[in-house]
Amino acid sequence: MMVPYRITLAVKEAQYLEGILHYVHSSEFGDKLHISGFTKLDAFMKYMDGEELPDAVVGEAAFLEPWLAGKNGDIPNWILLGHGEAASIQGPVLPKYQPLPELMASILGLCRREGQRRTLPVADGEAVTIGFVSVVGGSGKTTAAVNMAKQLGAAGLSVFYLNLETVNSSGIFPRQGGGAESAEGLPGMLYELKAAQEEKHVQTMVSPEPYTVHHPGIRADWFKPVTNLKELVQLGKADTRKLLQSIAASGRYDVVIADTDSGPNERLAAVLEGCRHLVWLMLDDITNLYKNGQWFAFMERSQPELFAELAGKSRYVVNRFTGQLANPLPACIPEVDGVLPYIPSWKHNSNEELLLSSPIYQRDILKLCKSLLGDSFVSGSGVRGYG
Repeated sequence: MMVPYRITLAVKEAQYLEGILHYVHSSEFGDKLHISGFTKLDAFMKYMDGEELPDAVVGEAAFLEPWLAGKNGDIPNWILLGHGEAASIQGPVLPKYQPLPELMASILGLCRREGQRRTLPVADGEAVTIGFVSVVGGSGKTTAAVNMAKQLGAAGLSVFYLNLETVNSSGIFPRQGGGAESAEGLPGMLYELKAAQEEKHVQTMVSPEPYTVHHPGIRADWFKPVTNLKELVQLGKADTRKLLQSIAASGRYDVVIADTDSGPNERLAAVLEGCRHLVWLMLDDITNLYKNGQWFAFMERSQPELFAELAGKSRYVVNRFTGQLANPLPACIPEVDGVLPYIPSWKHNSNEELLLSSPIYQRDILKLCKSLLGDSFVSGSGVRGYG
């Protein structure tokens, strides 16, 4: 699982360094870049002689030239930060004075291209896939899924939120400036996957990068909500499995969170079979638990092998929990694996941002994250400055 890239930044002007540190700390790059900054050559050289080297060094020639002159073995990736002055070293150069979003995006892009991303072990080299599922509509899947995306993103992981609902309820969480994005979205990626399959390529995986945008509110990449519902209605099980697999195997993400319709359809079937973990959302009311029990009983009778497989990777979570279960659980569920609290202020809420900012809800989402991924997913991210 991804932790932030460790970047060493070395420049002479303290004001320039402070501006970058402040920007990174308050922007989406704060989860992706951990910057150690230096304005003094001796402090920079001492730091670079330490045992733990950064993933990349970005600096002016006055810092990079003496550092590189004394190095013979392996060195981290480095980028010269300049504005036209001559330098004795040959390598990638970034203009020093440019919009900070573009500068940070360039540094992040170089780190990714050079394969220096630090990761925690994941099975099969693919992202962990987590499906949020429910038998009954209105159980709170989407709110739980986007809050988990936010928690994992805040922990320094790279997350993709995949909404497969016919009507994408995550559309209530608007993106600032989203109208300016040019990404083709889910229809574009589905078209490319289909084209690759028709051409009978041995490798039919398609990178999601050209089709996605970043949602800073939920700290995850996603496809812009589809407005033509026919695109989702016609999406079959095999294509959904290929879509999920392509995103998970792209090397860009640590976790992929899939959110589905509550009613049975082929997209739900693909998520049930294709995700490594399943989070079943239930409510503590007699109708909800009865419907869950009937669905589980039907699955156990009709497809016992699949039911056993699903049970082995499932977490059963009661949403809108008020402190004590009032109704018995379905027979096949011996106990719940977690609870998410009832937040009274959400009942008459007209501000979607509040759905992402309840400390009590976030606390229990964090417990669920640790249950699924272990304590190791929490990583220290941030920025530091040195003289």
